Amino acid sequence: MTSLLTMQGRGKRRRLAVSAEGLPVAEWVYRTLRDAIATGKLPPRGRLSERELSAELGVSTSPVKAALARLEAEGMVVTQPRRGTWVAFEPGKLAEMGLIRAALEGVAARLAAGRVTEAQLETLRQILAELAQATEALDTAWLIEANERFHATILAAADNLFLANAVRALRGYYTMTQNRMRTAQLEPHKAQEEHEAIVAALAACDGAAAEDAMRAHIVRSVETLWAEELARARR
Repeated sequence: MTSLLTMQGRGKRRRLAVSAEGLPVAEWVYRTLRDAIATGKLPPRGRLSERELSAELGVSTSPVKAALARLEAEGMVVTQPRRGTWVAFEPGKLAEMGLIRAALEGVAARLAAGRVTEAQLETLRQILAELAQATEALDTAWLIEANERFHATILAAADNLFLANAVRALRGYYTMTQNRMRTAQLEPHKAQEEHEAIVAALAACDGAAAEDAMRAHIVRSVETLWAEELARARR
């Protein structure tokens, strides 16, 4: 199995309470496994042994078991009685997951148009300014971080727990998207125009326009980031 010890150091087998990053060990194990699946270190259909992962990460089996349960809820692993656990997350499905995200966040934008507060609109405008600066600076890391806050603010403005949970279930997709954004040929100026259209629709309390703008934005992003996967899916 590919080593997952990116922070703790190879060969260490001490039982941890807090990771080197200061995270509770259960959260660190979850993030480590999630990222390993998303980046392909743990490949699709690969078997996952709680004991092996516990030894590799230097933790007890309890946080590993909890992490696998969370990943199963997110659709990244599958567990069956007497058969074990294996990676179910396939990069080839990422384009389809992106289209699901477009539908969910489109609904979030529609709801947010009728519920967004002035404070949230001001936050979105501030993020737009940051995105513009990051675009001019060609700062991909800043673009990714500000973009995540932009979408999270709109989801919060939608104020719908069921929708928020559905979007959060796509965490694996978001991790893979961020990894792809670091190497893909992005179109930040186009994305900036789309973000501005979304905020304008929210400020006008135009739910239909907000939904259309959000869907169009995410669909274009999906087609830019996952062009190869979409082409294979359509064959």
